[in-house]
Amino acid sequence: MKDPVEVHVLNFGRVAQLKREWNRLWAQISERVLSLPQTEQDILLEDFHTAIESRLIVMERIHNAKKGN
Repeated sequence: MKDPVEVHVLNFGRVAQLKREWNRLWAQISERVLSLPQTEQDILLEDFHTAIESRLIVMERIHNAKKGN
């Protein structure tokens, strides 16, 4: 017997809202980021990525733990 397929439906309204928030965040910091040398911009981008990934992992674990209870 096949495993049930999990389907994720995107909430396009929420996606649009999150994109606006990302754009607002970028508008707040872009001038400062772009004033840095390219190497430091790359380091900062990697730092952003690492921080976001770490936060997502923690939040997903919390969410999954709550679902399990």
